[in-house]
Amino acid sequence: MSKRRHNDPDPVEQTEGGQTGPDAAESSADAGAAPDAEPAPEVVVEELPSVEDALRRERDEAQDKWLRAVAEMDNLRKRTRREVTDAHRFAKADALRGFLDVLDNLERALQSNAASTDTGAPDAFRDGIELIRQRLRGVLQEQGVTTIEAMGLHLDPAVHEAVGQLPREGSESGTIIEVAQPGYKLGELVLRPARVIICA
Repeated sequence: MSKRRHNDPDPVEQTEGGQTGPDAAESSADAGAAPDAEPAPEVVVEELPSVEDALRRERDEAQDKWLRAVAEMDNLRKRTRREVTDAHRFAKADALRGFLDVLDNLERALQSNAASTDTGAPDAFRDGIELIRQRLRGVLQEQGVTTIEAMGLHLDPAVHEAVGQLPREGSESGTIIEVAQPGYKLGELVLRPARVIICA
């Protein structure tokens, strides 16, 4: 019985059919595979959002909602302030309209008194009415009431009301040639339009 020497190479194992070495291993692998086998389908692994992405998205949504709420509150505050201002202005306008009739009556009284007593002598009654009229005009001006310009201007339906028309030489058609009743404004709000006569 011979002993195997330490330096001798390992014996090559024989496979079935007498083949040895790497070729035998390849042929055995080929024999085990099916001749027309399809490759295995690729498995697509869907990436799930990370915790950081989810938190960032929630933060952005919360910030967007907060900005929208702040904008809505600001709009509501402005709208409320505007409505309060308008309500105050309209209430003031209603109160001042009543004084316009008083002013008209004082001016009519002065005109009728001037026509009936044109003697040139001092008239205490007339002077008293004139003082009242001037004081009333001053109070209205302090409240922001101004007279609407009309004479010689072209008719503006926003601030003028035509109550008649007359032919007038040298005047263009539609031009105001006479003011029947003066008009007044409170800022841009018309308290009463000026009643005028225009050129035909």
